[in-house]
Amino acid sequence: MSRLVKFRRILFARQFLLPVAVVYLFLFLTLGPWSPRWASSFSPFTEPPKKGPVRQPTHFRPLPPLQERVPCYGPRGKFLSRSPDDELKEEKLDVAYPQPFWGSYATIGLDQTWMTIDGRYGPYGYGEEDKSYTRSKVDWNKINWGKLQNECFERNRHRFPTSAVPFDNTLQMVRLGYRNVTRIPETRQWHEFKNTRRTAIVVRAWRGYDWKAEDMQNLRSLIVEASLRTGGEYQVVLLVDMKDYQPYIFASDENYEKALSELGVPAEFREIAVLWDDRLLESWYPDIAEHRTMWQVYQPVQLFSLHYPEFDHIWQVELDMRFTGDAGKFLDRMSDFARKEPRKQAFERAMFQQMENKIGNYKAFFDAVNRANKGGAYIWGPLKIPDIDPIGPEPPTELANNEDFKWGVGEDADVIVTSACNNAQKADGWVFKGWLGGFKDGTSTPRFFCPPAITRTSRTLLLAVHEAQLVKGLRAPSEATPSSFALWHGLKLSFPQHPVFWKKEHDDETQNAWWKGGPANSTDGIGPDVWDHPSGMGLTFWWESEWPRQIVDAWMGKELPKDVARPWLLVEKDGKRYVPNMMMHPMKHYH
Repeated sequence: MSRLVKFRRILFARQFLLPVAVVYLFLFLTLGPWSPRWASSFSPFTEPPKKGPVRQPTHFRPLPPLQERVPCYGPRGKFLSRSPDDELKEEKLDVAYPQPFWGSYATIGLDQTWMTIDGRYGPYGYGEEDKSYTRSKVDWNKINWGKLQNECFERNRHRFPTSAVPFDNTLQMVRLGYRNVTRIPETRQWHEFKNTRRTAIVVRAWRGYDWKAEDMQNLRSLIVEASLRTGGEYQVVLLVDMKDYQPYIFASDENYEKALSELGVPAEFREIAVLWDDRLLESWYPDIAEHRTMWQVYQPVQLFSLHYPEFDHIWQVELDMRFTGDAGKFLDRMSDFARKEPRKQAFERAMFQQMENKIGNYKAFFDAVNRANKGGAYIWGPLKIPDIDPIGPEPPTELANNEDFKWGVGEDADVIVTSACNNAQKADGWVFKGWLGGFKDGTSTPRFFCPPAITRTSRTLLLAVHEAQLVKGLRAPSEATPSSFALWHGLKLSFPQHPVFWKKEHDDETQNAWWKGGPANSTDGIGPDVWDHPSGMGLTFWWESEWPRQIVDAWMGKELPKDVARPWLLVEKDGKRYVPNMMMHPMKHYH
């Protein structure tokens, strides 16, 4: 009898069964598939599961529309649908509506309304110190926006799949943590989750931020309009960079609680604040040499998606953004457009701006891009590079020319960008052009950037980027990360052409310098042949503009510097100042 047979008989003898079972249970619990270190742990019973990429199916099943939204309570303790003091005052004026420098109201279905500063922010405390304030006043220090959002979700819970859950009270439940102590799998895949039909709006902030009254009014408006008025379809979260705060916030519960108490965030927003710091990023992405926001602004969002997978999508927005109309309606129009857009040439259309006075309506723009691409597409399915095993679907036809713009219609986009994309290979003046790491082809790797880094990204895409950075150490600069990874994986990208204005009305010279002849003048169909463009300092939506600050100051009735002209977008009627419906960025504070 062999020694192996004798050993097995002894091992499975009755008197040994219980101890063996106990040891087996201990090892299984320690090394089981939910262990955060499962992928690198040695198991004496089985090899760790080898997970290859799971491709999405070519033909998807569009999600049915959600049921009718159930009204929610607002900060005044009344249903928003029955509280005039909580209502925005959108107006139609008997004046010509301004034509955007690029983008289109008709293209994304945005209302051409006007608002005064009081009609816009009065419900959220603007002017409440004046005797003329006619709305009921709110003690904002007693408002708990986390509680209000969760109560709204609960009233609407029947509208969502069972996979949707309320957002944790961040003062009581801390999910983020260093990689070596995490209690969740280090990587996750798109197919492990069911749709929740919910989107997080992650607002970026930092310790030491100088909160002004207008910041708080703006954030309140975003919560009410995007979360409460939509029946919980959005959840607003404050993602706070703790900078170089000591002690390490994730070293203990006590340290995290101490950081929360010293955060400087107004009390009303404290329960929706999620903290992070560079040490957290270094813990999870040791092979990425740079973690500063300018280079890797999406890393905290990636970790948020990993730890809060109950959101199908995440909007990344900034405190210096302003919606001059209803924020919830604006975001809905953006996502509606992206859902309806076909996959074919969606990327190619995102490489151009639609300028109505140059090319006409969206159909004319759509057809022009199609002609520039000779009925085909530069990207059809995944943009193949050696470093990425794509998870996106195979196209329904071998050639894009043989598909009639139906594929992807009704499918949510994995990334919605808010400005036109650019080809890094053409952009010699792009400051981040040479910043790339981990790719076998180096700077020859095709990549595309879409500044600013204000986007809606899917859980699918964020988890794919997270895995690429964690496992392979792949890195691209912030404004190229979601767009490039989406294209490499074959995921859906969309650019809803929202209205953007320029500080000088009828400035043909500047507009021509941005337009560059449009799609008809492009030799490859993927954007202008020359990347260089004028300064964006006078745009209502860009990464470096000063004009949004001037518009808001004039809207509020403040005196502008002597060398600054009153913005032509403002309309005066019956002694009131109105601005059109748009999204603006950045809106910096003067110091």
